[in-house]
Amino acid sequence: MAAAASHPVPSVGRLGNGDGTSERLLDAATELFARRGFHATSIRDIAERAGANVASGHYHYGSKSGLYLQVLRRQFANVRLLVDRHGPLPPTAVLHRRSRRELIALLTRRVETMIEVMIAPPLQPHGALMLREMCDPTDAMPIIVDEFIRPQTAEMEAIVGALIPAAPPATVQRCVRSIVGQVLFYRFVMPVMLRMLGKPSYPARFTREMAAHVVEFSLGGLARVGRGRTTARRRRPQRRGERGWPRGRTRRTRAR
Repeated sequence: MAAAASHPVPSVGRLGNGDGTSERLLDAATELFARRGFHATSIRDIAERAGANVASGHYHYGSKSGLYLQVLRRQFANVRLLVDRHGPLPPTAVLHRRSRRELIALLTRRVETMIEVMIAPPLQPHGALMLREMCDPTDAMPIIVDEFIRPQTAEMEAIVGALIPAAPPATVQRCVRSIVGQVLFYRFVMPVMLRMLGKPSYPARFTREMAAHVVEFSLGGLARVGRGRTTARRRRPQRRGERGWPRGRTRRTRAR
């Protein structure tokens, strides 16, 4: 997939003949890439699933890499629409004037959206595609990071930064990774968790409770981290003979 980063992706419906071939190819590619991964899916497999010929796949999207990028970008757009529908992020200056209650509500909606995208039934292709990229990355990974992960991370950092304004940027970044990591955990270990729960998929109630727990747990961590290092460590009692032990203390104690 070496050409993925530089290959221009033709627009959907390039033929313009209204037969829906490009959309069928895109739908088939989304399903197969999510289920099998990029490397295990051929353009012939996609064309066969779409009821089209291989040449049409190359004509509409240039290559398998071009088709894969179009699949990813459509998924990015779907997630962006979902995020904006649940609560778009205001400008940073406005964000820092919001009350703590409003900021927590915004963080809660973001966590709920992540859970909905990644693990809430019915499972969406986005979660499977992202999971495969993390486990078996393709040459599209830089594009995924620049066009999707980095902007989403920056928005989460803005929310967290407003909640703990005294924290340095590095601390805010680590906090965001910790929050996102809690959601990713339930996606990575989903087969094991479902086995333990005895369920074919995560129940709706479970995902709602998990979102509430992630937020509550994270707020506790943010409250502690946001204070910085102002809390002094509790010092253990000094032992006799250690450096700093007052001279003559033993003698005075015995004299008593």
